Amino acid sequence: MAEVKQQARQRLVSGVIAAALTPIDAKGGANAALLAQLCRRLLAEGCSSVVVLGTTGEANSFTISERQALLEDVLAAGVAPRTVIAGTGCCAAGDTVTLTRHALSLGVARVLMLPPFYYKNVSDDGLFAAYAEVIERISDDRLRVYLYNIPQITGVEISVELVERLHAAFPSSLAGVKNSSRTWQNTETLCERLGAAIDVLAGNETMLVRAVRAGGTGCVSATANANAASIVRLLRDSADGDAPELQRQIESTRAAFEAFGVIPALKAYVAEKTGISAWRNVRPPLQPLDDAQRRELMSRLGAARRTAE
Repeated sequence: MAEVKQQARQRLVSGVIAAALTPIDAKGGANAALLAQLCRRLLAEGCSSVVVLGTTGEANSFTISERQALLEDVLAAGVAPRTVIAGTGCCAAGDTVTLTRHALSLGVARVLMLPPFYYKNVSDDGLFAAYAEVIERISDDRLRVYLYNIPQITGVEISVELVERLHAAFPSSLAGVKNSSRTWQNTETLCERLGAAIDVLAGNETMLVRAVRAGGTGCVSATANANAASIVRLLRDSADGDAPELQRQIESTRAAFEAFGVIPALKAYVAEKTGISAWRNVRPPLQPLDDAQRRELMSRLGAARRTAE
């Protein structure tokens, strides 16, 4: 673990950050009580923060007012604002501003901000203008923005050069970037060029140890909903002799969820483990796993656990 500790820095975000699922009731509404319960469990298992209403939380399947109400209710249920990162990025700058101002009003200063993602083949100049408009309209010293690069979903790439430009223009507001592009090279370049200035977060746990050793601060993980303690242990004990086996188990676990669609599969798993069937619910266009898929998922997860034994 010495190598990771030597490169650790004081940042706003570090370690394992869980991208929380959003539980949905039988009528299709968000269940804030269950979400607060999940957030408390993830923090107790060693996650440093939780992302509420990110991709894993099906954010873009909820209206602006629904997202505001859910964040309010989760905090009212006792989840501390300092442990929350709120997803606020929308296609319309005004919606992003509304959600971000709302988060700030509740004491949540850290926001995860998608780029405006409807139009494709946009330039860095256009993306800079979009982010700059949001930051300037909010004009709040408390604001800490985490850019969210997930081009395989958005179709919009946030380049390293754009991150550098935004940080130069807004050094106090631009706190970091979550890089969910699927190549290690992108994360490595961000760590090399920006790791000393901002929080660079790998987009999943498979790159966690490499990212921290390269100068990043941690990862944002969807599968932490199912195995947070193992991911936290991997980072903590990354220099130990059994770390390679734990890494393989974590990668096999993620692959099992990805084989069925990460969000429905994670919800099926949480429903199985908690005995709360409502956890299976998703919002269209997503669909819950059927019985055969759930059985196959649990079988694959069992096999993944055995790889570490």
